Amino acid sequence: MTVMTLTIEPDELLGLTALAELDMADGGKADPDVATTARALMRTALAGQLTQAGLPWAPPGGAVNERAAEAAQRPGAMRTLTGNKKLRRGAVYVLAVAGLVVLWGGYVRRWAWTGLEGNGQLWDWLHLLLLPVILGTIPLWIQDREYIGRTRSAAYASAIVAWIGFVIAGYLVPLNWTGFRGQTLWNWFELLLLPAALVSLRALTGKGGRAGSFLRSLRPYQKGLIAALAAGWVVTVIGGYALRWEWTGYTGNTVWDWGQLLLVPLVFPTIVYPALLKWVTGNAAGRASEAAAARTTAAGRATPNDTLARV
Repeated sequence: MTVMTLTIEPDELLGLTALAELDMADGGKADPDVATTARALMRTALAGQLTQAGLPWAPPGGAVNERAAEAAQRPGAMRTLTGNKKLRRGAVYVLAVAGLVVLWGGYVRRWAWTGLEGNGQLWDWLHLLLLPVILGTIPLWIQDREYIGRTRSAAYASAIVAWIGFVIAGYLVPLNWTGFRGQTLWNWFELLLLPAALVSLRALTGKGGRAGSFLRSLRPYQKGLIAALAAGWVVTVIGGYALRWEWTGYTGNTVWDWGQLLLVPLVFPTIVYPALLKWVTGNAAGRASEAAAARTTAAGRATPNDTLARV
């Protein structure tokens, strides 16, 4: 047995003590064992890092040397380019200048090969840019929302409210350059549902691929917002078909059209596909996750024959 003495900060000790007291309450222990809790956490974190590094638990020296040799190998040309900050910054500048030149040539000089002259409205640019922007930003707000400050959240909420007001103005004023006037609710669904489906799929994957756990993680106001949107959509369906609300754009769209709109981009990847994959593979992903958790738990409960941390 190797004895190791670790020095920790007061706030770390408070955290360990809190976890030890919770473990005592769950296990019916008489006194909180801070040292055991610290060792279990260390082994859990160590097992995770070893798995991420591609090494087994308590890796032999040969495996470590082999892995270190692989890491020390000279990186390829593509890895060198992507890892160079100056090159990345230079590439961003070049792309920005090229984009400005294309915009100037397309709208001012009317270069036909750019195709910009026939796509001069904001609606056209939304079709081009909305998907990558949503895919790159919204999943972070869903998965890591607890780490986003209130000021930033309030700023982005204000931006969303301002955007909604701008869209309304595009219809009422009207602002012809936006291209909003004449676009029905059906058109907005066609624009937004594919990005929404992909974002939902990434969010569910980030939460372990389980819709239930993701929904449980939502706050009450978020669940209320989802329920309100669903209820509003039902109202538009009734109004669009029964009351002939032309602004919905629903009239003339059949069940087949709704299937193309909802089933393929939204329902299938988020609901049908995970259930089908689970059935076809016999829940292989779930059993693999449970096995990994069992190995980590076993590592945390192992007898203290290797390392003892004194707190």
